[in-house]
Amino acid sequence: MAGPILVLDSGSPLVSVVVGRAGAVLAARSAEIARSSALLLAMVDATLREAGLTVADLSGLAALAGPGSFTGLRIGLATMLGLHQALGLPATTLPTLRVLASLAPAGSVHSLGAVDSLRGEWSVEEWTGGTGGGMELLPGPDLARFAPGSIVGFGVSRLGELPGWPASLRLVEPGPLAAAALPLLPPLGDPGWDPALLTAPIYARPPAVTAPRPAVALRGER
Repeated sequence: MAGPILVLDSGSPLVSVVVGRAGAVLAARSAEIARSSALLLAMVDATLREAGLTVADLSGLAALAGPGSFTGLRIGLATMLGLHQALGLPATTLPTLRVLASLAPAGSVHSLGAVDSLRGEWSVEEWTGGTGGGMELLPGPDLARFAPGSIVGFGVSRLGELPGWPASLRLVEPGPLAAAALPLLPPLGDPGWDPALLTAPIYARPPAVTAPRPAVALRGER
């Protein structure tokens, strides 16, 4: 029997942790956390305890790679990278948009995951049979072109308030994503288990940083 796998999502508004085996949930935790660093390790510990396990019992580690909260993603991926390096366990990631799209109602003509990227824009990607069509960054009104179909994401329900929003484009608010990711993971030993993915978060846009200004030499220095 396949060993237990720890999965976490720290980049979504609803941070979640799950321990599962063979796609089935053994224990799970979720919470709305503004700064996931504060409680993430405590959630992991509580989830393992509920499942009657310790980190030494795990067979694999997985995290959602984004897009999502810049700080949350980095904290979650760094946590999993530390566990991977300490325990030597197989590790991998899944795109957040893929996990979201997997929650679209069966039979949807278009199944899209969506993440609020602020500034009135959404990161969206259509997934079919485990294959993504490429992430796009679009203004909210532009998402109407995917009708008929389903869009899954935290906060997408407010898109329905836009003028002329098509009734044939269903908006789905998801639950915790860690549990939803569990059945999407490849079997242990599959090439998809690549710990290098833990160092490659998926961002909607480049991080907004300010480069340091060149140092100015004081008068008289050379």
